[in-house]
Amino acid sequence: MSTELELRARLGIPADAARVLIFGETSHWDPNWLLTSDGYYRLRIRPILDAVLDELAREPRRIYAVESLFFLRLYWEREPARREALQGLVNAGRLQLTGTGLTTPDTLLPDPEAILRDYLIGQEWLREHGMSVEPRVAYLPDDFGHSPALPSLLGALGFTQCAVTRIDGMYFVGADYRRKSAFPLAGSSAALLEQDLKTLDFVWRGPDGAEVLCHWNAFTYFQGDMLAHKGVIRWMGLNVGLPWRTTGHLAGRIAAFTAALGPLARTPYLFCPIGCDFVGPIRGLGELLARYNERCYPQTGVYAVSAGLGDYLDLVDCHRGELPTLELDPNPYWMGFYASRPEMKARCQRTARKLIVADALAVGAPPPDSVSARAGGWDLIALSNHHDFITGTSPTRTYEREQRPWLVAAEGLVDGALGHLGAAAPPAPTGPRPAWRLAGGRLAIESAHLRLVLAAADGGCIVSWRDAAGRELLAGPANDLWSYRDSGGLWRLGHEFRGGTFAPVARASESRAELHVAPRAGALEVRVESELEGRRVTRVLTVRGDSPVLRLRLDGAAARRRSITCRFPTVLGARALVMDVAGGVVRRPARKHYDPTFWPARSWAHLEGGAARPGVGVVLGGPAAIALRDRGVLEWLALRNAPHERAFGCLPLVCHPASGADHDAHGLDYAVVATPAGDYRAAGLPRLARAALDDALGLQGAAALAGIARCAAPDVHVSAVKAAHRGAGVIVRLESIAPGPCEVRLECAAAPASASLCDARERDLAPLRVDGDAVVVPVTRALTSVRLVPRE
Repeated sequence: MSTELELRARLGIPADAARVLIFGETSHWDPNWLLTSDGYYRLRIRPILDAVLDELAREPRRIYAVESLFFLRLYWEREPARREALQGLVNAGRLQLTGTGLTTPDTLLPDPEAILRDYLIGQEWLREHGMSVEPRVAYLPDDFGHSPALPSLLGALGFTQCAVTRIDGMYFVGADYRRKSAFPLAGSSAALLEQDLKTLDFVWRGPDGAEVLCHWNAFTYFQGDMLAHKGVIRWMGLNVGLPWRTTGHLAGRIAAFTAALGPLARTPYLFCPIGCDFVGPIRGLGELLARYNERCYPQTGVYAVSAGLGDYLDLVDCHRGELPTLELDPNPYWMGFYASRPEMKARCQRTARKLIVADALAVGAPPPDSVSARAGGWDLIALSNHHDFITGTSPTRTYEREQRPWLVAAEGLVDGALGHLGAAAPPAPTGPRPAWRLAGGRLAIESAHLRLVLAAADGGCIVSWRDAAGRELLAGPANDLWSYRDSGGLWRLGHEFRGGTFAPVARASESRAELHVAPRAGALEVRVESELEGRRVTRVLTVRGDSPVLRLRLDGAAARRRSITCRFPTVLGARALVMDVAGGVVRRPARKHYDPTFWPARSWAHLEGGAARPGVGVVLGGPAAIALRDRGVLEWLALRNAPHERAFGCLPLVCHPASGADHDAHGLDYAVVATPAGDYRAAGLPRLARAALDDALGLQGAAALAGIARCAAPDVHVSAVKAAHRGAGVIVRLESIAPGPCEVRLECAAAPASASLCDARERDLAPLRVDGDAVVVPVTRALTSVRLVPRE
């Protein structure tokens, strides 16, 4: 790695500059948010990129950054005359890439494999088109919170640096009617960094020990946009202000940026981002900074330079020992988007899972029709990762015109591929059918694993749930539906901002339900028909004789300005939830900032019962937002129809311009299971969760993956298998919930000639030992990628 002096020399920074202000210029591009992708391209992307290429050609020392590749790829396809210039600037590091994703992905809601593929697809596109750069930095400027295992995700991809903006508890303009002085919120990530540690730079450590060097944009990702303007903001090509390029104005702006950033810097370097949504480059930025440095630097002692985020973090890394190392969970930032447009989230999740299964079935000699179908499906699912797509925060017009059609097309492609590949449905239950008795509106069910009682008078809720040892798990009616009056919108629940409301108004257990029992081979299906605020809702319970998992489904629609939750009051008194997130497993408190606090889980959550007591696991297929209320009440968001944030009944929040009602009926698949020892690992909850969700999709996911490679270690499983995009062989992805490093044997269906560790961008790292039909793999992180090269 270059020394600090070498880095300074390359960027033109004087060796003796005591304070350096680095302007990192970019432009934030959402593939489709307020407009469709084609609308954005015609109105903003083409003129922005034309101007960027012209400015970089005119100012040889200037740097401009692109944070994601979707529109860069579109520009390459539509502007062939610009390809040579584009390729040259990227390879020269003048047009810098802060990541290789098609999008800047949300990291809370998508399947982790979809996030990894997002960055892989982009990296491969660059390589195929003669652009050899392999960035080490990932920029996520506008995500509404981040996985606490983001270091693990990025480490699996080979990224060592990152920068973020939106973290819990921070102030953001136009987001609340509370005074700015009310922020950062007490106990928040923002308060920790801003008040306690007084730093914007830190080493972020994931739950598995993975580390990335991280920068936080505490003053938005467009802090420096008005450097050469007087006014309020530049946004979408609109300048709310006037160009103002005098030396005095520049000096005043730079002094203000330095005053804000300086007290939060532990190194000589300050980072000021330029790049609001769809803004063009500042004309002659290099000339402006050169004039400031010539006339003002001798007096101010602050040297200003145009450079990249990676350049800034490389300089900061020279002072790494002065930075704190933190395990950070920057959530909840906003909570409403965890469940906005639930049907879309469920489709994203199930399509990604189908693609994973299809890839495994296609290893070897895939039918030709399946190759393009899977590639097209992954491309669309990667785009759905975007933080204004899977989040459900685009207006109805964009959702209906482009986002939903993309998802329908992706699922259609993979369904076709699965048909060509001969995907098999899960086997039928093999155990004896549970015993049941329905009398006086009470339904009693008993299997070898559980005993249930449902009561029609209590809205068809479960009024008793005993595990195999006969221990009662419930403290009240469970599988109950609660309807909340919600003044929130696509981004937020009503109680997240001043003047908002999130209050219960009705519950299913208040009215009588109809119970319908349908015996199946080895299983029992119970259909509960009930009403909630005058609307029919259906809950289906499936009890298998050979499984401790109680599978459930909800079908219904939320009324306008309502959010509907599902409740399971338990007798367990735990104060924290364990759950999986993209990149690992974390423990979260019952409450943080809000009451209730809903947490984004990837697919399961676990409530521990303590020593010698059972626990309860919850599996969520789709919107996975769960809360732990007082006295062990588990509650998760199921349906939501909150079109637009409104404070005090009428006032909008400026930072939330999109709205979208959701009157359609949706379905949510979920499941609960008692964990006998209260230990999610001993109970194999991750494995049970995968099996339950695959069963709901009609897939044999585990069998498809095991057809190529399998791992017998209880805490490590094969999460994906695919033909390599880059290089030879097959890529096997391992996920680990082990508490520390371990060594596992990866049993292969066909004996490999060689094997190696690689990252998720499929760059080889180190050879592995082959032992007959197995490969010995050291597992040190939550995500591990292995390349298997078969014998000829």
